[in-house]
Amino acid sequence: MTTSLFADESSPPVRSSQVLIVGAGPVGRALHHALAHVGYSVRSWSRSQGPLWPGEVASRPAEIVILAVRDDAISQAAEYIVSHGGADEHSVLLHCAGGRAPSQVLGAVRPKVKGIGLLHPLRSFVHPGGVDESEGSGPQSEQELSGTVLAIVGDTAGIAAGQELCKALSGVPLLLSEDRLPLYHAAAVLAAGHVATLLDVAVQLLSRAGLPKQEGQRALCDLTASVLRNIAQVGLPQALTGPVARGDAQTVSDHLDALNRVSCQVGDVYRVVAESSLDVAYRKGAADDAALAAVDKVLSSRRG
Repeated sequence: MTTSLFADESSPPVRSSQVLIVGAGPVGRALHHALAHVGYSVRSWSRSQGPLWPGEVASRPAEIVILAVRDDAISQAAEYIVSHGGADEHSVLLHCAGGRAPSQVLGAVRPKVKGIGLLHPLRSFVHPGGVDESEGSGPQSEQELSGTVLAIVGDTAGIAAGQELCKALSGVPLLLSEDRLPLYHAAAVLAAGHVATLLDVAVQLLSRAGLPKQEGQRALCDLTASVLRNIAQVGLPQALTGPVARGDAQTVSDHLDALNRVSCQVGDVYRVVAESSLDVAYRKGAADDAALAAVDKVLSSRRG
């Protein structure tokens, strides 16, 4: 069994399922560390390491194969693993791409394996600099994954394997049908990728206002972290702050004037987000309806 890098005083249970993780990026590394720590026999492999079975090593199909590779490489990786003895009719193949239905990317190998599915941690993982796949940020042990929502999609065997791993990692299972997967993944992108984009826009604006980009990034990260703490403490809609929440139509108008002088695209981004914020503000109820209606009038007047 793989030696845990995060061993503690208690010994993890020995689990019977052999797990093969395909991919050398931060998602695969995090799952390898966490699953090994909770007692699974885990082997990781990627094409950059050479043959799947080097030298005299005999092939041994894994009970669970996790494909932690790029979205567009899932199908090819699955076919390679099956054709080279890494999986057989007793194996379940799971992939980690939250936006791809298992039947879409694993359908070609489905007749050759026990089951297919998706296991997607609702967490953010990145390569530092987007270059070195041997390192990255993200959970490095099952303690960090504990409490993480893990989306699970698949056939009967795929769901069962996903639930087994989720339970072992003390995750929160979210069983989805394939038709609900785009909604789930869009929500994840809004809260992760789009937040990063909004912060990049904000950093550029602060730079124009005179704050160096590195300092602006640090300041805005602190600001965003405080918002997340507020949401965790008081929830939504109560955590909404700012001119829309206050019903401050004049400030919203001034913002749009300033942003449109910089870029109409940036102005449109602000306006669209503010329109959604207005709905949150109505639910919060801190400003009177007349003030919020004035904000709505400003926003409506700026639509193309």
